[in-house]
Amino acid sequence: MKPIPDCIPDALRMILATARVVSDDDFIHRKVLIKAMAELADDGDLGGNPADLYLRCWETAGRSLGVKDPYENEKARGNKAALGILKALGVDAEADGFRLEAALNVSFAGSMIDFSGLGRSDIEEKIEYYLGARPASDAMAQLAESIEKADAVMIVADRAGEIAMDRPLAELMARKGKTVHVAVAARPVFALATEKDAEVAGYAEPVRIVNPGTAMYGLVQDRASNSFRDRLDASDVVIAKGDIHFCTMSPQDNVYYILKARDDRVAAALGIDVGAGAVVKGEAQPPAAQNFNA
Repeated sequence: MKPIPDCIPDALRMILATARVVSDDDFIHRKVLIKAMAELADDGDLGGNPADLYLRCWETAGRSLGVKDPYENEKARGNKAALGILKALGVDAEADGFRLEAALNVSFAGSMIDFSGLGRSDIEEKIEYYLGARPASDAMAQLAESIEKADAVMIVADRAGEIAMDRPLAELMARKGKTVHVAVAARPVFALATEKDAEVAGYAEPVRIVNPGTAMYGLVQDRASNSFRDRLDASDVVIAKGDIHFCTMSPQDNVYYILKARDDRVAAALGIDVGAGAVVKGEAQPPAAQNFNA
């Protein structure tokens, strides 16, 4: 899929948001935006995939700001908030009464929340709501059935904070004897979860943390390392979190997406409202090109 003109202002908005995370100085904000616009103007093609455009903008912002991970503090707050919610809810994958459906509900609820952008009380209220809500497009029962039949499952994580809400699902599947991999970003890119975030979230053996071997915003399978693709291909079920993966991964019938439709194109592709949640099977076709939200 190729980037569309709408991607350009969206990418610049994401760069401005990144600059504001680091500094409240308008001069720095302008400097970063001007640098990004100059680099974009040098390449009329904008890259072969929307993910390329956003990754380039991220790298430009990082260089201009002189910061390796502008979202480091934001992600730390998100992880802390999510872990606090899990504790408050008493979620325990080792408990005899903890079921797969409950673990999937926790993962779905996590996909609907901005953990770094809300206060603790707001998050608790929203989590409680989404734990009892059904996705607007709902393949949850089909996903649960596929997991029960699977020997190997991969979760492709989305953002920091949210990755903690996926941990009970990963641990429960491992307790059921399944080989479980959790894929994270190879290095910091916007608010995507990295290996560091997985460690903070409490992931441990037998759940295994992997990454695609190269930086990207989303997951373009044919650009990943051979070893990662081998693990992906060996997975009977792939659970891809977030609309970013819905828009960048190639449709496969063993992939299920758990996401919030943050953009009108994703919502239109799924036939749901913007802001609604969905659990969809991989044969659902992503939009031809997409804006992403950091």
